[in-house]
Amino acid sequence: MNKSKRNLHEDLPFGTYPPRPSVNEMTSKFYTAEHDICDGQVKLLRTKQSGDVWQMRCWISSEKKYVKKSLRTKDFEEAQSKGRKLYYSMMGKLDSGQKLFTITSSELVEKYLDMQKDRVDGGFITQGRRSTIITQLNHFLDFVGKDRKMDTITRERYKDYYLFRRRKKPDVKVPTLLNERSTIGHIYKWGLEQGYITQDRLPLWSELRVTNIGTRTAFNIEDYQILYGYLRNYTKNISDEGEIYNRKMIRDFILVQSNTGLRFGECRFLKWHYVSVVKGENKYPNVHIRVPAEISKVRKDRTSVGMRGDFFTRIKTYSNHTHSDDYIFSDMKTGEPLGKKVLYNMWHLIMRESGLGESLNDYTYYCLRHTFATYRLQYGKVDIRTLAKVMGCSVTYIEQHYDSARVENMTDYITRGVNEKSKDAFGDVILR
Repeated sequence: MNKSKRNLHEDLPFGTYPPRPSVNEMTSKFYTAEHDICDGQVKLLRTKQSGDVWQMRCWISSEKKYVKKSLRTKDFEEAQSKGRKLYYSMMGKLDSGQKLFTITSSELVEKYLDMQKDRVDGGFITQGRRSTIITQLNHFLDFVGKDRKMDTITRERYKDYYLFRRRKKPDVKVPTLLNERSTIGHIYKWGLEQGYITQDRLPLWSELRVTNIGTRTAFNIEDYQILYGYLRNYTKNISDEGEIYNRKMIRDFILVQSNTGLRFGECRFLKWHYVSVVKGENKYPNVHIRVPAEISKVRKDRTSVGMRGDFFTRIKTYSNHTHSDDYIFSDMKTGEPLGKKVLYNMWHLIMRESGLGESLNDYTYYCLRHTFATYRLQYGKVDIRTLAKVMGCSVTYIEQHYDSARVENMTDYITRGVNEKSKDAFGDVILR
């Protein structure tokens, strides 16, 4: 007669249960054979499932996990030899700082962004830069898959990255792809240093045709005159006090940026005590701007020298926030820096209403910095070392990104030896 489990133990006192089997008793039901090697650090096992094939198991304390692998042999002596080799190989990897257990792409990104958060807190990069990295790594995750194990991603896979991105966004620009490639390279390098990735997994990229990648778009003279002329009148016929304030503030934001070469973020976070208006040799005063490391993209102090210090004097006539520690380009009510949304929305309106939106050049706020650099080289005849120091970048950067302006700057120097005598030597040919 079948009995229930309760009836099987009806002879036990009420409220008591039979003792649970010990761990060894439970293990013996699953493992059919066990043997210790490597001073007890490794256990050779046979299971009911594996039959006569030996497996090895050891505890990795640094990662708080067991390693369990099949040794693919039924011979005990061969299993001992393979088990020892595998164990010592794993210990060698751990000693060199590598991880035994691979992580997913999402886990790698999460750890990398935590590291970048620490860099933001330490003042090494801006929060804006970290936000850019997040965007770039979202494309990376979209490409490889969020739950993909990093050790299963082959090096050659990245040869399809550019094609993948262009299928998603046909108008993606070459500089954007190169910047994404750089960030992916950085996360791989960091992952290699942390032991999450092995050397043989570093990406291999396909060739990318690069044309004029180093150039930067500056306003040509005609377009800048259109911009400047439009800004003179774009506050007229506006009745809302808040909109008038924003328009004036953004007008001067644009003009200050194009006359000082400040970066967009540096301009947003300017405070009054950073600025000194000084007398210049021309009609208008100049300006000296101390750019502290905390608002600089490169996290280095510098002094920027620019023209039209009178713009700052004008801002004081309508701004509600003019104390030394106030932000210059401030929200009318809160005194906080002008919001990006307000700045971008107004820029799009300016481009549309001025007609510059129809230009073949895709003008942005950053073009104002390039305009300053180009005009200082081309018309101001400023040497590149001085310009690099004022703008907070390297001489190499200036050479690579403003080469066309430098050629214009060198024209007078290169042709200064031309005279009547030398003209005869060239057959009196005049190029027009």
